[in-house]
Formats: sequence, structure tokens, C-alpha cells
Amino acid sequence: MPAVSVIIPVYNVEPYIARCARSLFSQTMEDLEFIFVDDCTPDRSLEVVREVLSREFPARESQVRFFRMQVNGGLAKARMQGLALATGEYVIHCDSDDELVSPDAYRILYGKAVAERLDIVTCNYLKEDASGRRVLVRGECKGVRDLLLDKAQGCLVVRLIRRTILQDGLLAPRGSMGEDLVQSIQATLRAGATGHLDEPLYLYRYCPVSITKLQGKEAAIRRHRELAANVRMLVDLLVGDYGYREDAPEIVRFKYYTRHCIEPYVGDKACYAMWKETFPEVDAKLLANPCLSLEKKGWFILIHLHLYDLAKRLTRRLGKRRGQV
Repeated sequence: MPAVSVIIPVYNVEPYIARCARSLFSQTMEDLEFIFVDDCTPDRSLEVVREVLSREFPARESQVRFFRMQVNGGLAKARMQGLALATGEYVIHCDSDDELVSPDAYRILYGKAVAERLDIVTCNYLKEDASGRRVLVRGECKGVRDLLLDKAQGCLVVRLIRRTILQDGLLAPRGSMGEDLVQSIQATLRAGATGHLDEPLYLYRYCPVSITKLQGKEAAIRRHRELAANVRMLVDLLVGDYGYREDAPEIVRFKYYTRHCIEPYVGDKACYAMWKETFPEVDAKLLANPCLSLEKKGWFILIHLHLYDLAKRLTRRLGKRRGQV
């Protein structure tokens, strides 16, 4: 049994995947299993991985597995398939357009997990924007409440998780938006001891073809529906199996968070109706909710008054004027 299984879904990332593969195969930790899940990619992404592997890292070939999905199912399904195939003591995910900051990343994460007998180890990461600027994102998670309130990142790529707490009865995501949280919250609920490394070991690169970067109303509606389905499933789990109150402030805030995907399009009547009908029970509890910022409460009121678009235009104009001063 390998120490760590690394799951890498692959779809339409030919320009980026070579650097990702090199950062993976260059890891100083030897006892690794790499599972590349081909989500019916239309380009040469998998051929690029095989070329990098055979030419530069032939010693890794026995550790690499390729699996092709029968149909394109999206990131969430590809990740779940990779998890089903994993055999390592621990599992971690890697996006095929990203890379690891350090060649020691997995050795450091695994070393802490073993030394302290941890079920989950998280780390910080660097996030790149469209201009190439990188900012540090801290990923420490002290519990489910931190994930519900967005005080901790739910990203699977910075979570080394003991495999046995994931592969028994894990609820599968119902779409690719918020799917990290589906697995991260369930893992946190099931975990014993957890730990954190306060250093960035992963680089989240900007990718213009990512599902979260697609522009337009239709893309926003699709993201909204997928996120709402995943949030509903998680709330049902927390309330039904773990004793959370559905009207608890963190649950109310978590439900309202679902609406952010559709928020820029609330000027459209159909989108406004969708925004309003998504967990409508939270509306009466938002203004008194201590988990929601004053700014968010202000935008909530403006949307209900149909003043969102006007307020956004005024905010942008004010920002431009300040920038000219």
C-alpha cells in the first residue's frame, strides 16, 4: 500500500499540465501513487503527461495509473472516481493546471500526519490572479464551523486525508460547484485529530478555462444550481445526522452564501426570482445574523429593493474617481 495517493482529474489543460506533472513527479517523497483521471479530455493533455513521465521520470512509471471516464462528467465525478481507485494510506488531490510549490510538499505533509497520528493535515497555498500576482491564502481549519463560515478554505488540494475516513459511505457531490466542501466537511466530521502546516506548499494558478472563470448569465445559473444542490445536501447531513440546528447562524449564512453565483444578474427578472427562491427561509434571519457582515446585509437589502445594479454602477464610478485622485 502506498503512503499517499494523489488524484489528478484531467480535462482540456494541455498548455498547463506539463508543469503540473513535473512538480508531481519531482516530489522527494518516493512512496506515492499518482492517479490521472481522464474526463474525456478533447486535447493532448494525457499524451503530454506520458511524454513527461517517460522522458524525464521513467523511475516513476510504475507509480502512475491512468483511468478514462466513459463520458465527460465534470470535476466532481472525476475526483470521486479517483478516490474509488486510490489505495494509499492517505489521499490528496491536485488540479492539473496547478503545481506544487516545493518538491518536499508531500513528504512534509505525510511526515506530520504520521508523527502526530493525524487524520487530516492542511497547509497554506499561493493563489495567482490574471496578472500573475500571487497572494498567500491560509488554509487552517479548526472545525466544520470554520468551513461553513468561509473562515477556512475547503480546498481538497491542500488537504491530506486518511483514506479510510473517505471511502465508506461518502456522499458524492451533485455538481462541481462547492464539491470541495462536500468532501472536506464530511472528512472533518469523521476525522479524529487534525493538524496544520503554516507554510504555502501549493500554487493555485490562474486558468481562464476553469469552470469558475466562465462568464455570462448561463454559466452563472449553472454554477448557482450546482452549488445550491451541494449546500442542500450538506445541510441535510449536518441537521439530520450530526444534530445541527437548521436555523443556527452559521447554517443560515451557509445557505445564503449559495446565492452569490447569481447575484451579479439579479437585474434580470428570472435571475432575481431564482435568487429570491433559493433557501427563502433565511431572509427573515439575515439582518440579525451575527455571522453576516454589514456589507453583505446592505447588498441583501439593495437587491430586495431592486437597487443592486444602480448601487454597483455608483460604487464602480466612485472607485474610479478615487483612483484618479
